[in-house]
Amino acid sequence: MHICHLKRAYSCATDAVLRRRWGGCGQLSLIKPTSRLNPMQSLHSLPVMAAGLLAATALLATAGYAEETTKPDAVPDPTGFYATLGVGASWPQDVNGNTNILGVPVNANYNLGGGFAGEVGAGYDFGPVRTELTYSYTNATLNNVTATALGVSGSSSISNGNVNTNSVLVSAYLDIPTNSRWVPYLGGGVGYTNVGWGAGSQGVLGYQGKVGLSYLASKSTDIFAEGIYQGTSGFTVNEVNYDPLGSWGARVGARLRF
Repeated sequence: MHICHLKRAYSCATDAVLRRRWGGCGQLSLIKPTSRLNPMQSLHSLPVMAAGLLAATALLATAGYAEETTKPDAVPDPTGFYATLGVGASWPQDVNGNTNILGVPVNANYNLGGGFAGEVGAGYDFGPVRTELTYSYTNATLNNVTATALGVSGSSSISNGNVNTNSVLVSAYLDIPTNSRWVPYLGGGVGYTNVGWGAGSQGVLGYQGKVGLSYLASKSTDIFAEGIYQGTSGFTVNEVNYDPLGSWGARVGARLRF
């Protein structure tokens, strides 16, 4: 029941009590000096008046409380175009490579260190599903290499080795409804990745998968944190064939709707 209807009911209940007590229509009538009130009648009327007022007041308070507590939280339901920006770090997995030197097969294992990762792009939010076109960059270091040839192994540290990826990916994500401002999501994408390895590079297939959590700060702004796995197909640089490059990462960022 709406609060204004209850106020009207409260007023009617009060009028009914007043009519019973004073014989009026919600208004206190003037009493002539010559009239006399029956004390017993007044005493009998007081419990009725009190009961009516208490009942109307309790009903009014209960309805007001119910209206307050059942009012839904205003959760944004954004759709449309948006820009996205995320920054963080990535930790690549070790990579194996092989080549031939003077006809002798040489296998190598490269140990990589973590570095900066970032992503920027644009997307469209359809509701529970989002699509994005993004550019992402990761940077890592080559720490050391262990090579094996003719059953003999040897290791060497690498002082100035760099590995980076530049990717353009098309991705899709599913936002899981929670009826709150906290929205978990998952998804992934595919595209083109240029792998820079030391002084050489090659363009190959790239892909990524994500699991994250968004906070809907407003209808125009989301804040998010996410975990990422990003990978490539195998690549060849300077006549060395490398296995696919994969890395785990974490980012925080924001989405701004147009």
